[in-house]
Amino acid sequence: MGAPATAYLQRRNPCIKLLAVVLAALTLTFIYDPATPAAIFCVTLVAGRLLGGIGWRAQLKPLWIFFFAGVAILLANIFFNKENALSPALVSLGSVKVTGPALWAAGTLWFRLLAFALLSLVFVRTTEPLQFILSLVHQLHMNYRVAYGTMVGYRMLPLLQTDYRTIRAAQRVRGMREATGLLHLWYRTRRYALPLLAGAVRKAGRVALAMDARAFGAFPERTYRERMTVRRADWLFVGAVILIVSAVVVALWCAGVTRFTIG
Repeated sequence: MGAPATAYLQRRNPCIKLLAVVLAALTLTFIYDPATPAAIFCVTLVAGRLLGGIGWRAQLKPLWIFFFAGVAILLANIFFNKENALSPALVSLGSVKVTGPALWAAGTLWFRLLAFALLSLVFVRTTEPLQFILSLVHQLHMNYRVAYGTMVGYRMLPLLQTDYRTIRAAQRVRGMREATGLLHLWYRTRRYALPLLAGAVRKAGRVALAMDARAFGAFPERTYRERMTVRRADWLFVGAVILIVSAVVVALWCAGVTRFTIG
């Protein structure tokens, strides 16, 4: 579930929220230590709960794949980090040794990935797609043909998921079993692909006909029932994000924790 409509983050302009996410992500790209992205991750988690109305479980559950990605990142740094040969081993497993630089690099990349994922998740959960499209048109002056084409494609995804569940239930009623294994996975994909493709083509034709009937794309500009604006509270939100991220970075830098990839 997304954020409630009355949540603070839900009321912010989508492009302004996107700007805040980009600024926080850019800051993390120039930092090379695990503590700073971990702190930003925790701040984002709290903000999503208190300001976005998103539960803890709703934020953490979609990130499970990124938690497992940390294992792959750790193994890659253990085997391929160039500083391993010059550093003493913290733990030795036969010919494999785990060094401080390997753990430091793995922790940095892992927490940075988690922070990026959570920032994106909170943005998506607190932003209505239609408002985001309108904001792109009104604030960033994106061509409305491109913007609405993107929105139509985005709205098609839930419909395809519904069609998939319907086709799957219909095939089960007809006695088609879903066995495991790569070969059966290939056959099952073939069974679903054709009806899904046919349904998508029919929906695309209906959407194209409806848009053509409304003279979509016939004029350089369009009128809008709702117009997105940038309010003072939106700029205050961006300023607060910059202030909080800067405070976290400066505090950890003064504590000797934060390291930068440049300089």
